[in-house]
Amino acid sequence: MTAVTDFKNTLGRIHEENLGLYVHVPFCRVRCRFCAFYMERPREDRVQAFLAGLDHELCLYACDMGLRHIPVHTIYFGGGTPSTLTSQQLIRILNAIRHWFAVRDDAEISIEVHPGTVSPESLGALRQAGFTRLSVGGQSFDQNELRELGGRAFGGGVRQAVSWARAGGFTNISLDLLFGFPGQSMESWQRTLEEALAVSPTHLSCYAYTLEEGSPFYREVMCGKGSGPDQEFQVALEERAVECLASAGFERYEISNFCLPGYECRHNMRYWQVRAYLGFGPSAQSCLGRARFGNVADLERYADALKKGLLPLDEITRLSQDQVDRERVIWGLRMLSGVRLKSKEDSQKAGLLRTIHQLKKEGLLRVEGQGRVRLTGLGIRHADTVAVALL
Repeated sequence: MTAVTDFKNTLGRIHEENLGLYVHVPFCRVRCRFCAFYMERPREDRVQAFLAGLDHELCLYACDMGLRHIPVHTIYFGGGTPSTLTSQQLIRILNAIRHWFAVRDDAEISIEVHPGTVSPESLGALRQAGFTRLSVGGQSFDQNELRELGGRAFGGGVRQAVSWARAGGFTNISLDLLFGFPGQSMESWQRTLEEALAVSPTHLSCYAYTLEEGSPFYREVMCGKGSGPDQEFQVALEERAVECLASAGFERYEISNFCLPGYECRHNMRYWQVRAYLGFGPSAQSCLGRARFGNVADLERYADALKKGLLPLDEITRLSQDQVDRERVIWGLRMLSGVRLKSKEDSQKAGLLRTIHQLKKEGLLRVEGQGRVRLTGLGIRHADTVAVALL
């Protein structure tokens, strides 16, 4: 836990022109078998502890940290499952953010929802309160696969949730899909893509199944009761998604993300462009200048620290300029448009440039005019390898 004064001294002067805000709502009714994120069951006493802690945390950063007047361009409610909270509780959080921070009128305000935790009334209330973008956790439209993944609503629930959202006034709707997990076939993935497109989203996130330490799937594999990802098959599934979504008018603007023109997720773009964002809630992460810091992944410790006027920080890292430059290239390469090297800074980083040219020789990167660097098709499939090399 960290006193505000000590943290201000660690950060030094903050020069951010604008901010993105992230709210981590740690509650889920059931843990999906692929998930290793920090989560809590939504008991009423735990929810109230979270809301009280969040009120304190917003105030500390806005007032004591002096961030109150920096324009906020994006807000993202993630989790967990934010929609396990009532619409009134979610609106309370959004109103508190607006009270403490300078939220722009045209800010993108996103929220993740599970189809089984929403209603026409709750979605209409969220839209009326100012939420502008909805991200619906679909994962699959195959009933057997949903049972295998655990904790998911049937595909019909996704269709119903999207219908309710649209009736409530949402026009910017994203779906999350998962591919390459045990039991999935090429045919079922094709059907899921077709079903997803049939509800006319503006954005699709297609995530490859990974074996996350701490997840139920991970424990099963470690006990010899399951299998990890088949990377060759995942490549084939990914290629099918790229082909199918492109034919439907979707642009692949980031390794895992596709959208209709103009519907990129502005908040997530902040991460890939290494622009300032501030995270609230247990386990939330933040990026300000050269500082990277995260909250404790424990609701009780989080709430207790904030009651005492302390920031519930678990780790604080100050990066060197070289580390910042490398981070900017690593994250920037996730975007299909790539990243442009800064002539005054990156050109002097001999080690970084040597790595880039080596990756180019290996066919993983291509370097274009004005110093723009992009992943090749091969590089997209081996993005983690590229990231490790650039560290």
